Order: sequence, then structure tokens, then C-alpha cells
Amino acid sequence: MREHLRFYQQRWFKAWIALIALSFSLIAMMQAAGNQALLPAAFFYGAAAGPLALLLAIHDRIHIATSVPPMTLLGMFLFGGGVALLLGGYFDALLISGKNSTSILRVGWIEEPAKLVPPLAVALTGRHLTKAAGVALGLSCATGFAIMESMAYAWKSLANHDGAMGAGTVLLLRGLSTPFSHLVWTGLVCAVAFGAWQVRGRAVVTLPVVAAFVVAATLHSLSDGLLVLDIPWPVRLLFLAVAAASYWLFHRATRDLKPAPTPAPEPSHA
Repeated sequence: MREHLRFYQQRWFKAWIALIALSFSLIAMMQAAGNQALLPAAFFYGAAAGPLALLLAIHDRIHIATSVPPMTLLGMFLFGGGVALLLGGYFDALLISGKNSTSILRVGWIEEPAKLVPPLAVALTGRHLTKAAGVALGLSCATGFAIMESMAYAWKSLANHDGAMGAGTVLLLRGLSTPFSHLVWTGLVCAVAFGAWQVRGRAVVTLPVVAAFVVAATLHSLSDGLLVLDIPWPVRLLFLAVAAASYWLFHRATRDLKPAPTPAPEPSHA
């Protein structure tokens, strides 16, 4: 229990603070020096703070990053996240008429499939069909998606004349919420799907996989709806319950994953 209370000593918290501080320092220096070229870097570090902090926390718990080659994870982050954003952005524009309309409730049924396309493409090759690998791939793809989406929101805030500090505030708020949304929704579905596929030896559609997807898409739509629809503030606070439920479900789906045992040191022959 004491270890959980000392969260400020954990690597994930130090990384989150460092990235947020770097983002706001770049914004402050940009305003002081008038160097607009620093904005992309400031937005990237701010957008990355929350997702990377969660990745560190998860890896320190179950060591999933060792289940997939580093270059594969990097490709899933850069290319997979980009493909997910391409698909999600296109169908968002096509099927959601306005952020403040009830059509926003379609968002989970658009963006969750988009984020699952890259991990599914890997699964269909028959490679990395383990639960740990699937969670690592899903989180990497969702991280790339979430960072680029947050940067897009920051640029939109800037275009709305909110100023660089206003955009930085958007990044801070999304950094606090994104780890309990995009990452855990995709991680939940991948944990269930790759867990089933590990047993069967191939990617197949099963009832638990469909159920996990429906839950993730529903939570996603509820989360966005509670944030953007014109509803009373007490109802809007249910967003916190959705975030907590999302993380709890992901944690339960991955609680059977354990760190690989550390090899015993070779005996000395000296």
C-alpha cells in the first residue's frame, strides 16, 4: 500500500512531470522569444506526457515491451498510429455531423475499429500471437493515435485564437484523460483478442472478442458524449466514472500477465 501512495517516486510520474514541464517551458520560451518554430515540439511533448507515463507504469507492472521486437513496436507507434488516425479521421468527418450533436456518440464505433486495424493486420500474419504481445501492439498503436489526435486538438485551439497557453492547457487536460481512454480501450480489446488467439493459434472472431469490442466502443462513445454534449455539469462528472471503469476493465483483463522471470546468473568458475 505504501508503494502505491508513493506514486511520486515512480518512473511513470517522473516521466509525466518531466514531459509536461518541457512542453510548458518550450511554450513559455516561444512566447518570450517569438520563435513559432518551437510549437510542434511543445505540442508533441505535451501530447505524449500522459500516454507515455501510462506505458511506463504498465511496463513496470507486466514488462510487456519485451514481448515484441522494439522495431515492431516503433512501427506500430508511428505507422500503425498514423493509419488509425487516417481511418478514424476520415470516418469521423463522414459520420459525425458536429462535435456538439448526438452523432458524437458514433465516435467509439468509428475510432475503436480504426485503432484495431494495425494490430489485427499483424495478427493475421500469424506472428506475435501472444496476449502480452497483443497488449503491447495495441497500446503502441493507441499511443501513436492519441498523441497525434491531441496535437490536432492543440492546433485547433490555437486556430481558435486561444493562444499558445490555451493550447498547452488543452494538452494538459488531454494528457490527464487519454491514459484512461484511448490506450486502455484498445488495450482491453487486444488483451481479450490476443489471449483467445494465443490459445487457438490464429486470429478468429469469438464471443468474448466481440463483447470486449462492444464494451470499449460503448465506453469511448460515452466518454466523448459526456465531455462535449450540452448536458448538466453533475451529469458531465460521470466522465470520471467512465474513465475509472475503463482502466479497471483493462487492469482486470491484463492481471494474469506476469513479468518474465529474470535468468539466474551464470556460476563463476574463477
